[in-house]
Amino acid sequence: MFLKIVIGVVLACILFVCFLYTNNEIGVTSSKLEADIRSSQKIKDDWTVDGSVSSTMAAYISYPQDLSDHSFSVYVNRPGLSFGYFFRGGGTLSGIQRGIVEFTVEGYNERAFISMNQQQVQQLEIDDGNTIQVVDIDRNKPFAIVLPINAGNITFYDVNRNTVEYWNNPL
Repeated sequence: MFLKIVIGVVLACILFVCFLYTNNEIGVTSSKLEADIRSSQKIKDDWTVDGSVSSTMAAYISYPQDLSDHSFSVYVNRPGLSFGYFFRGGGTLSGIQRGIVEFTVEGYNERAFISMNQQQVQQLEIDDGNTIQVVDIDRNKPFAIVLPINAGNITFYDVNRNTVEYWNNPL
């Protein structure tokens, strides 16, 4: 009798975890983020989905080949019982179309920079006070980059080495 109760409890727990997993209640794995973006935001198959994933945040930009439209997605990996990423915000913003938008989420130590890159940004510099780290960016492509909040001073440069400003958008 005791064995039947233990087996019943174990099976109930397994079914419960399977239910949570199939309904994305315990998060989307990093390998399934693109599929989740395409289905939840109805992104067409011929659109490019490009992004950056860290251990606590993921940021993506989706766009057609002619760069005439876009959709962005920001996910966070919650602390505690979480086996993946949860959608935090997304859609279309004019700021992303014409500039760079920085997304922050309260309680998370990372931030995402997303842009359709109309200014032809080709370089990102991260100055932590001791060293300057340079990240090259394809000036002809949109980008989504996740960086730590405490990485240092962030500066974007266009093809003429002019600085490109960004706007903060808390989620």
